[in-house]
Amino acid sequence: MTNEAGVNPVEAMSEAQEAEALAEAMVFLGTDFEAAVEGLVGAVSEHVTGGLEDYEIDTVTHIRRVAENGISLAQNVQGADLAITDTDHENAEEYQEGLEALDIQINF
Repeated sequence: MTNEAGVNPVEAMSEAQEAEALAEAMVFLGTDFEAAVEGLVGAVSEHVTGGLEDYEIDTVTHIRRVAENGISLAQNVQGADLAITDTDHENAEEYQEGLEALDIQINF
């Protein structure tokens, strides 16, 4: 964290894309978890199977929710980065137009 104001749009977009990729990887974590639980179901007694299946359903639901929220957050960061870039570009154009309108000769 720096003490500077502003955003480096290239760095922000890169970080947002990386966050989105990590969130998408969570989807595969849920699939891997389901496969692991399926392997356990065959190895445990039938008295435990019901609880294990409930645990699987709850956990996979939470993993999916985390993945969806992570993807949404990353997309929001990307959108904010694009809005910041657009605003910077518009302000730079207005600043340049203002300088040109002044038409002041400066002697050094």
